[in-house]
Amino acid sequence: MVKKFPPLIGGDATAVASLARAQERAGHEVFVVTSNAPGVPSTDRVVPVGPPQAGTDLDRITVRRLRAMAAVRRWSRSEIPRIRPDVVHAHAPDLGAPAAVVAHRLRIPAVDTCHGLWFPVWGPWSLRGRAEIALLRRGRYGAIAAVDRAAEAALRARGFPRVVLVHNGVDADEFAGPRTETEPPRFLFAGRHEPQKGLDVLLLAAARLRDEGASFSLVLLGEGSRTSDLKRQSHNLGLDRVVTFAGRLPDRADVVRAYLSASAFVLPSLFEGFPVAVLEAFAAGLPVIASAVGGVVDVCTEENAVLVPPRRPQDLARAMAAVLGDPGLRHRLGDAGRSLVRERFTWDAVAARYSRLYEESRVATGR
Repeated sequence: MVKKFPPLIGGDATAVASLARAQERAGHEVFVVTSNAPGVPSTDRVVPVGPPQAGTDLDRITVRRLRAMAAVRRWSRSEIPRIRPDVVHAHAPDLGAPAAVVAHRLRIPAVDTCHGLWFPVWGPWSLRGRAEIALLRRGRYGAIAAVDRAAEAALRARGFPRVVLVHNGVDADEFAGPRTETEPPRFLFAGRHEPQKGLDVLLLAAARLRDEGASFSLVLLGEGSRTSDLKRQSHNLGLDRVVTFAGRLPDRADVVRAYLSASAFVLPSLFEGFPVAVLEAFAAGLPVIASAVGGVVDVCTEENAVLVPPRRPQDLARAMAAVLGDPGLRHRLGDAGRSLVRERFTWDAVAARYSRLYEESRVATGR
């Protein structure tokens, strides 16, 4: 169960689609429940069980969360008893809680994966933090998977009994095509245009770099609640000839081509779970410049990336200049990242880890 699904952009969307394909390769049947948001094809057969159910509005892309949770509850009450899955795997606490309650009544194990937590950022006593913790407790999951070490530690500190670390993966073969770098060198960001991504900081850094006389371009993939504000900021900074807002690309192959035609990848997040976009950049052989926050530091080291403090446009501009001016550094970082994902972060390995977790949860529930 996931809020959004390709072609919608987001780390959780990419992760669930890739995990489902890997689980299918391993011989499992997977039923994906997601939103009917514009752009998500209702006939997409991710797995052999069947297409998403028609007629139930899982409105997961808007802020109408209570209405959406009610829709999930209705779907769960009617469909989980009919499908009788061996496990219910949610990828968000608000999606998972109503489904897990139904699963418990049927003695079906439930697992939740936290792709990014609010309470470590906003505080456990904030409204968001309290709601998130309450929903996770309500689910009474057989296991909670954290995708990064910071989230794992935060969940353990709040007393959740069974927390395991399961990093996301990447399909490295998808990015095996030839690199087609452009001139001038191109920086790439791919993701949602939300406050946590720090794109306002990236635009300030780009303006600094431009003022220093550097020749480069910056492409921002994706869209979100901040897109209009960011376009206005870019224009006010005089970056119209430097920055391209490419929006949500209609085809996955277009996204891959965007990576392969870039010179470097930038992730200026203020906080972050385990970043699938960074793994994709590594798979494409790109040097990565990223904020040293959350799950970024689980995968990025001085051997494969340039890490900077968040909210510091001057430091980000300095890192971008260093990568821009040193082709040898770009190649060294890119080669190290590509080797890392092929050795440690394949989706088949992630799927195998989840299979073990499902079995452990099944035994714990007595199924």
